[in-house]
Amino acid sequence: MILLPLHRKSLAGKLKVADILDKATSTIISGKLYLNPELKCRDIAKAIGTNRTYIWQAVRLQGGGLQGYLARFRLNYFIRNAPGFIGLRSVEIAEHCGFNDRKSLNKYLKRALGFSLAEYMRLIKQGL
Repeated sequence: MILLPLHRKSLAGKLKVADILDKATSTIISGKLYLNPELKCRDIAKAIGTNRTYIWQAVRLQGGGLQGYLARFRLNYFIRNAPGFIGLRSVEIAEHCGFNDRKSLNKYLKRALGFSLAEYMRLIKQGL
């Protein structure tokens, strides 16, 4: 005997939202959309051919908001390219990575790695 979920509609909705998140993530990465500090939910929705409500639902399933979701891509970009940012001011680094300002980059870097931008760049300069 096969047991079906009581709320088939909600399960189907969750699957659809998960598919939308996968599509959004691959589009954001392949198009490097995260480098745009002005990127909005509607821009992502337009890029994948859906509406912004579905994007919001998909992001919320991950347990956060849109800015936190985008910050992960931006932070990964920063970490991969940090050696190339040596000598740049913190504002310039933040702009190159798609953050609105250096405070945002600093906040997400501190949360993820426990280092401020200045501390992290010192480590990179030292080759650690």
